[in-house]
Amino acid sequence: MPTYTDKIVDFVLNTNHGDIPPEALAEARRATFDCVGVTLAGAKDPAGQIPADWARSVSGGAGIATVWGHGFKTAPDHAAMVNGSAAHALDYDDVTWPLVGHPSVSLVPTTIALAEQLGSAGKDVLAAYALGFEVMTKIGKSIQPLHSLRARWHATGTIGSMGSCAAAGKLLGLDGDQLEMALGICSSMTSGHVGNFGTMTKPLHGGLAARNGIQAAQLAKLGFTAAKDCIGGHVKFNEVFAKDLPCDMEPYDELGTLWDLTEWGLAIKYHPCCISAHTGIDAAKLLREEEGVSLDDIEKIDIGVVEYTMDKLSYTAPTTGYQGKFSMQYTVARMIQDGRLYLNTFTDEAVNDPVIQDFMPKVQMYHDEAAEKAWSMGCRPADMHATLKDGRTVQKQVKISKGNKEVPLTDTELQDKFRDCASFVLKEAEIDQAIEMIEGIEGLNTVDSLAGVLGGIKLSQ
Repeated sequence: MPTYTDKIVDFVLNTNHGDIPPEALAEARRATFDCVGVTLAGAKDPAGQIPADWARSVSGGAGIATVWGHGFKTAPDHAAMVNGSAAHALDYDDVTWPLVGHPSVSLVPTTIALAEQLGSAGKDVLAAYALGFEVMTKIGKSIQPLHSLRARWHATGTIGSMGSCAAAGKLLGLDGDQLEMALGICSSMTSGHVGNFGTMTKPLHGGLAARNGIQAAQLAKLGFTAAKDCIGGHVKFNEVFAKDLPCDMEPYDELGTLWDLTEWGLAIKYHPCCISAHTGIDAAKLLREEEGVSLDDIEKIDIGVVEYTMDKLSYTAPTTGYQGKFSMQYTVARMIQDGRLYLNTFTDEAVNDPVIQDFMPKVQMYHDEAAEKAWSMGCRPADMHATLKDGRTVQKQVKISKGNKEVPLTDTELQDKFRDCASFVLKEAEIDQAIEMIEGIEGLNTVDSLAGVLGGIKLSQ
């Protein structure tokens, strides 16, 4: 009888580009497009720049995989770590709900870095992304949301490592025994906890997941070993990362039959901050636009949310840009004040604006028990009640935020986001080239030309 790890191995080894539903490949292409864009913007952030400086210092700028936006190459695992950190630096990257985390920040850097080394075709890069994504979501459906909410792990780093390992193993051509060993190795490398939300280390989780996946697969290819069946063996992945919490092993039977890339898809962000705040932000936008109110008109705002939202938006009085991304108080105040959240909304200077700081204590979250009972997985609702100084109380309720599968970004909005992000490091002609190549990635014989464009300018000069 096949083990749970056998099911992953069989799925990854025996599923190729032609076996993947076209809708799933289209979603993978869209994810790659968005992830590359936010990575280029994140390359200028300290959480992207410092890892790049480190990689340059240890490699001397010589290697075979490109560090995007920085104009040098290094080892594939180092490039993936840097690009993954930059991808997550601005918290502008995508989310998928079965994972309760960010899949593309590890999968896209992993697949493109290895493809540069191996000369892989674009269609194989996209297929590896899709396979890694499905491994992530099946593990996620098994142990989430309690893995994050109770055990305090950050799935982008933990489960993300395992999905990246599967993608790396596919591109490296591992056999069944090697891929089982790679997953076992990776299960001991994976980490990342929610205590580092609101700091530079949260984005590093995405980079480390990409690095872990590549290193584990490379070690296994060379003969390095680990315990068999890391998912369901004598020490189970679930026991380690969700100890004493209820887990569901049935999702592993869905591999190859139910594609989460089409069933759930991706939430591609419209706001550059933690997605737990997005329904509250969208409610604030409705309050501003439909009621015509300003900060001066508001006595207080109460927002009913699920426990997971309260847990992740822990900064009620943020003082840094990183903290502001995990603050309902700040993001709601900014939306009412400015009508849109921009990348420069999340600088230390912007967060410490006296007008915003004075208003934030008026915004309070509370646990909405009715919403909690109705919610199990997916976008987290927000029920906003604004008490105005004229005596009125106005309610704005948002169940699904913009960017989710049900309310997706249009192709124009997604391309505008890409152009805005890429403009931090690329010239207009280079942006046009990048767009053309990613949209046609399945026709690329190699990704070398794409990686060359993404190299961009040398930010350290």
